[in-house]
Amino acid sequence: MPRLPLLGAALLLVALQPAAVALAAAPAASVAPAPDPAFAHVWARTDELVRAHNVTRSWYWGDAPFARLQEPFAGVASGTRLVEYYDKGRMEINNPAGDRRSPWFVTSGLLVKELISGQMAVGLTQTEAHAPSTQPIVGDWTPQNPAPSYALFGRVSSLAGDTNRAPNRVGQHAAETLDNAGRIGQSAALGAKPGTRLGTYVEVVGHNIPDIFWNYLQARGPYLDNRTLTSGPLIDWVYTMGYPISEPYWVQARVGASERDVLVQAFERRVLTYTPSNPAGWQVEMGNVGRHYYDWRYGTDRVGQVNPPPVAVRITSQAVKLDTRVIPTYVQDGAWQVADYAAGWLYGTAQPGQPGNSVFAGHNNWRGEVFRYLELFHIGDTFTIYMSDGSTHRYRVTEMYKLPQANADREQQIANARYAENTPDERVTLITCWPYTTYTHRLIIIGHPVP
Repeated sequence: MPRLPLLGAALLLVALQPAAVALAAAPAASVAPAPDPAFAHVWARTDELVRAHNVTRSWYWGDAPFARLQEPFAGVASGTRLVEYYDKGRMEINNPAGDRRSPWFVTSGLLVKELISGQMAVGLTQTEAHAPSTQPIVGDWTPQNPAPSYALFGRVSSLAGDTNRAPNRVGQHAAETLDNAGRIGQSAALGAKPGTRLGTYVEVVGHNIPDIFWNYLQARGPYLDNRTLTSGPLIDWVYTMGYPISEPYWVQARVGASERDVLVQAFERRVLTYTPSNPAGWQVEMGNVGRHYYDWRYGTDRVGQVNPPPVAVRITSQAVKLDTRVIPTYVQDGAWQVADYAAGWLYGTAQPGQPGNSVFAGHNNWRGEVFRYLELFHIGDTFTIYMSDGSTHRYRVTEMYKLPQANADREQQIANARYAENTPDERVTLITCWPYTTYTHRLIIIGHPVP
């Protein structure tokens, strides 16, 4: 089955509805509030493709949010703000009535600044003083981890005025070391590692950024804009990171059973790490600042915890020799991708088990032929979809259509595309080409849940 250019072009006109011991001054609710789709949009831009194994690069946020809550926050109308915690950071909505088209509708917290200083933001201008975090800034939180803590990084960070500003050292190399007693040393061998040249000086804060980090901050590549797969700059680095508040330092960190040399630099919002021994694509990573901050703020109180929403991973049916894995597909160059050797879930349609239309497309005559025998379905036959959390959903075929496509007029092609639009009821739509040798038609199978 070739790509679906006219199906994709028509669907581009359709707006899919979204599937539907604390340090804080006041405790947050233990039950997570409803998600805001703006969070998912920011996350998906970079990390949906990582989760789906479509790109080889490290997480910008993490594979899914682990907590969502309304945190007390002075200076806003409601007195609280909706936040969502990820491994690498926290997203915030300070004004839910604001312009959702603005790139600053969702903001990212100054978590590293708070962890290092102990000054927890509890309002637009209000802070509370707490002890800085004693967690290691990188690696596992165990007594055996020799990495310095956030609190210790405060000694080498410029959190106020000109304290610990560094001179412009562009052209030199990041060779300074820092241990968990606060001792600064030098290592020519580490400074000779690839990418350690200090190539950028941020005058406004007085810190140097090594090439390995600057290249990461300026990286271009595939990203998602809603459902459309495109390419360009992955992040606005100041929006994502804030400004650097330290120089880069080599530290020893324990990860699992081994100790590694890691180059660490603290920014206002995030921490960047460079581990030369990691595989390509994962040498530069964001530190787990979101996790660290949540633990620092809430201790053992697991407030607002959420589980990752399950996604479809497999479709089977004995009736038509169907058994295939599922991967997400996106709109590219105005057309929906069709997965090779798998059924493609059209990203942005509903997931099985949720209200709405879950849409899957697959080849019937090449690259796996995963939907080869869909034409053998009869009304009343069933198929099963397996989810990532181990649950299953069964559907009974209620409608079947063979619709002209290749030589049809545009009106007919747009009508065909409507079968992939969202619906108020829960259903699954399977789409392939037909017949096997000429694929001039769309074969569309619609199933509804088996009671």
